[in-house]
Amino acid sequence: MDFDKAAAKISDGIKIKINKREVTIILCCVKKTDNLWEIVDYSDVPIPAVFETLNYLKSENLIYFDEKACHLTERGVEIVGSLHPVEDMTCSYCEGRGLSLGKFSDLYKKFIDIQTSRPAASHNFDQGYVTPGTSVARFVLAYERGDVEDKDILILGDDDLVSIVLGLSGLPKSITVVEIDTRITGFIREMGREHGFEVNVNDFDLRKPLPGMHMKSYDTFFTDPPETIKAADAFLGRGVSALKEPGSAGYFGFTRREASLTKWYDLQRLIIDYGMVLTDIIHNFSEYVNWGYEEETRAWDLAPVKITPVKNWYRSALYRIQALDGFRGSTIDYGEENIYEDSESSTT
Repeated sequence: MDFDKAAAKISDGIKIKINKREVTIILCCVKKTDNLWEIVDYSDVPIPAVFETLNYLKSENLIYFDEKACHLTERGVEIVGSLHPVEDMTCSYCEGRGLSLGKFSDLYKKFIDIQTSRPAASHNFDQGYVTPGTSVARFVLAYERGDVEDKDILILGDDDLVSIVLGLSGLPKSITVVEIDTRITGFIREMGREHGFEVNVNDFDLRKPLPGMHMKSYDTFFTDPPETIKAADAFLGRGVSALKEPGSAGYFGFTRREASLTKWYDLQRLIIDYGMVLTDIIHNFSEYVNWGYEEETRAWDLAPVKITPVKNWYRSALYRIQALDGFRGSTIDYGEENIYEDSESSTT
């Protein structure tokens, strides 16, 4: 089979650039699992491209679908046998993050109990929160890098409840949250009162520039932007503009599930234009809980097999960026514009 030709045809059909390597990986994923959502997870390719590739492979008689799964044909088995297998070599202890919760194990247990009463993910705000272990691991990494203790910290959008983890630790100098969902802000305020930590919570739409009181006021920011370049600019750009000085740091997630490598290139160029440097990218650091509204999404419409996911399958890389001399953020006002969708989006 001519995989270069296949990649060109698939890319042209969906206007998302994929390459020969990605087509072969998707085919090999069908050997590893017959579950559609796990194929997306293992392939690390944007969802629309995965589903279009599977449909193309079906047209080439390499795979077939039944009501619940995706399978290799005899011809598919023969071709896959000559390709490098897809394997999962992730450390079962640290889940690939390279971190131990260590002295924060009790904090993790307490957060597990607290987050059980959190508001459900809302499709209206493109929410999908991470596992409790992910939220605590983000905190542990930032603590290890010296970006938590005695620091002024800003969280831009907090359905992952990182502010609560920070508050329970008692380590930051201050914690500020800007978040559009009043259910989330109300929950954070309530947990702060109940567990004895202080969080400055602001109900705010990040499509608008941050008020002046936040500018150059923080040592560290955390955010998890929707996977479009405009949304990344709205979230990351606000975070960068809020940093105090060179050496200040930001942490955010960005996925491959809704972002091609071309989009990653544009994202990284945006970060460099801010005057920030990428110090870390940790693959599949963040694991998201199945959000419960899968059947309302574009991914469901595109899926060649209509079955709800059982295992968590949506993951993102964790980026750490650090400010250089002359850094600047973004003050673009996106008003009421829908900045959350593009051709690669599929969970909106």
